[in-house]
Amino acid sequence: MTTVRTATAGDLDGLVASCAALFAEDAGQRDHLRNTAWPATYGDSWCAGLLADPAALVLVATKDDSVAGHLIGNLLPVSEMWTAPRAELVSMYVRPEVRGGGVAGRLIDGFVGWARERGAARLEVNAYATNETALRVYERHGFRPHSVLLTTD
Repeated sequence: MTTVRTATAGDLDGLVASCAALFAEDAGQRDHLRNTAWPATYGDSWCAGLLADPAALVLVATKDDSVAGHLIGNLLPVSEMWTAPRAELVSMYVRPEVRGGGVAGRLIDGFVGWARERGAARLEVNAYATNETALRVYERHGFRPHSVLLTTD
């Protein structure tokens, strides 16, 4: 069985590995400008910082005591530009061997609950237009297209 829970410092290696897998599978195949070596160089410090950040959510999906996936979210506060708090789903990955069992949905549900408890008026996620599977998963959980990023490459 796969469990979804808040990440701890003991999950750091698995969390970084999950981020690296996301970079390799998603961005590495869909964005030639993405540095797929970034997690190996900066992943430890980035993830450790997120674990200590009260405005960040870090969830892990675990199976047999190892990290089988992750979700990272941030709370974005009211500012001079933004009239209400927002929450951004920054990163999510589920290992192929545990896909299809609802793990992504449980991660997203955890993010949605966390964001709503903190008063987020809008939840946001960016996904590559060619990642149809991710788009379907997000749309099943209430996300809808809001803006479009157009590129020249």
